[in-house]
Amino acid sequence: MNKHAALILVALLLAGCSSGGENASHNSLSDHNFVLKGVDGQAVTPSVGIRPGINFAQDMRVSGVMCNRFFGQGKLQHGKLSVPQLSSTRMLCIDPQLNEWETMIGKMLTTGVTLKLERQTLTLSGSGHTLVYVADH
Repeated sequence: MNKHAALILVALLLAGCSSGGENASHNSLSDHNFVLKGVDGQAVTPSVGIRPGINFAQDMRVSGVMCNRFFGQGKLQHGKLSVPQLSSTRMLCIDPQLNEWETMIGKMLTTGVTLKLERQTLTLSGSGHTLVYVADH
């Protein structure tokens, strides 16, 4: 194989590794906000005044809201995010579904979730649950 063909092959392989559907990276999440659109296949319709979502700062600080606000220092390794010392406010949500989802995301982030970012859709999977977010523009 000549040098040009080898270079083209390497370039194609590298391009394939960075295409949509791969595990999310620190750079692809930094300074991005996502709005919750689905939980375990169920569409999310936000309550009045509450817009569930998740945000990522450049230093991988994770924050968001379900009903209460949550926040903590995230660790992202090999497409898996964990926030071992997740903190949150502690008010009772009027919406029982949000209460359930809030407990769910707390457990998921503490134990670790697999992240997948496809175009503008972020999927968090773990602890037997899947949360689907879309980029907030």
